[in-house]
Amino acid sequence: MMIEPPIEKMSAKVGNKYKLAVLASKRALQLQKEHLEQGVDPEVPELTQAANEIWNDEVVAVEPDK
Repeated sequence: MMIEPPIEKMSAKVGNKYKLAVLASKRALQLQKEHLEQGVDPEVPELTQAANEIWNDEVVAVEPDK
């Protein structure tokens, strides 16, 4: 269970819990790919790093153009 950053507050930043889950998982996959290509073992799990990036506004959700 993730306690920090708080999921309820993060989902409010993004819009809803579904968008938060999709954004965090996509970013975590990007990070995992980068780590594999560089051959490094991350200090923090990729999903945790992705959640922290969302919390710190380093990664933001963008609505697609219609």
